Amino acid sequence: MRNPALGVVLGLLLGLGLALLRDLLDTTVKTNDDLAQATSAPVLGAIPFDNQARQKALVTDLGTHAPRVEAFRVLRTNLQFVEVDSAAKVFVVTSALPEEGKTSTSLNLAITLAQAGHRTLLVEADLRRPKATTTLHLDSAVGVTTILLGRVAVEDAIQRHADSELDVLASGAIPPNPAELLQSNAMHDLVKQLRSEYDMVVIDAPPLLPVTDAALLARQADGVLLVARYGKTTRDQLSQAVDRLHQVDAEPVGVVLNMTPGRGRGDSSGYGYGYGYGYGYAPISAESTRTHAGRRGWPRRRP
Repeated sequence: MRNPALGVVLGLLLGLGLALLRDLLDTTVKTNDDLAQATSAPVLGAIPFDNQARQKALVTDLGTHAPRVEAFRVLRTNLQFVEVDSAAKVFVVTSALPEEGKTSTSLNLAITLAQAGHRTLLVEADLRRPKATTTLHLDSAVGVTTILLGRVAVEDAIQRHADSELDVLASGAIPPNPAELLQSNAMHDLVKQLRSEYDMVVIDAPPLLPVTDAALLARQADGVLLVARYGKTTRDQLSQAVDRLHQVDAEPVGVVLNMTPGRGRGDSSGYGYGYGYGYGYAPISAESTRTHAGRRGWPRRRP
């Protein structure tokens, strides 16, 4: 009897010790303190994990009082307090690495803004692995790249998501040189035109660490929202993403903590460094580090 009892006690102590060790070695972001170690930007929202997110990715697919819907309303409200003395209206939404929820955050934030009466445009600026238009069941053949090449006018490329009254500018054909297109004068002119025509412009950009695209877009935007995935994004990865923005004289205006524990976290597998299509871990070039234009702030709702 004594030996089994000792075995149980020793097993419990060993399990407790391993759990404590794992907790001490865990560098993933889970709390505001974790986020504060990587960036001074405030936490603007926490999006709860939803087992049905793959089947019902959009807030328009959910009930009015669903936790995820309420979370995006809170994010929308908090965004109004970002740089209240300016007229910021163009926001880039990105993350450190793929599979952290930056596209779903872009989509649902833009939809929530449109539902509040703001004339909102979602720009699918991930010219490598565009996913936004597929989720919205829209055509991605004509969009950003088509406009930049001068083959179609802006107003002819914009589509309407009927369920939310959100305007969407798709990626267009996937180009062999996304970074060159995104830092071109044509892209600068496009962002300038969209800023003048919409209350809010939400740009879904690629992750910061694998490629330079999001940093290039940050130079032309009025602010950057960083998405971090609960229990997956590490403090070091988030810190490197912030450094990537600093290299182009940009600063995140806020952080969104995605997939926080809620009613059943479920499986969160599928995370990793790879971004597909042979992308590498890209440095910022000297040409990309020019300072971007001064920031503007939150727009007033049109009557």
